[in-house]
Amino acid sequence: MSTTKNAAHREPMTDSETLREDLDHTRQHLADTVQELTRRLNVPHRMKETASSAGHRMSDVAGQTGDKMKQVPGAMKELPATGKRHPKAAAAIGGAVVLVAGAMTWLARRHK
Repeated sequence: MSTTKNAAHREPMTDSETLREDLDHTRQHLADTVQELTRRLNVPHRMKETASSAGHRMSDVAGQTGDKMKQVPGAMKELPATGKRHPKAAAAIGGAVVLVAGAMTWLARRHK
């Protein structure tokens, strides 16, 4: 493998320079591999990262759900008229609301 020492002068590298460069490259690759293995084997740290990530996702979902729940009172005012026109649809929507509220309560208690 004959690479160049300086691209402008195009002087060929000696065998010892080539070996040193190859050794430096190998050392860097080995250091990167050891660092990655150390990260992967640090189970307690990875569990904390995963739990933290899950917590952030849950708070995002809870915030979005809270925003949606703020819209419910306005929609509730429209239900009587909709219920008279479409009683089966109103019953299905009411059931879905009860189901979602129950699921949210269950999830909130489960994560405490």
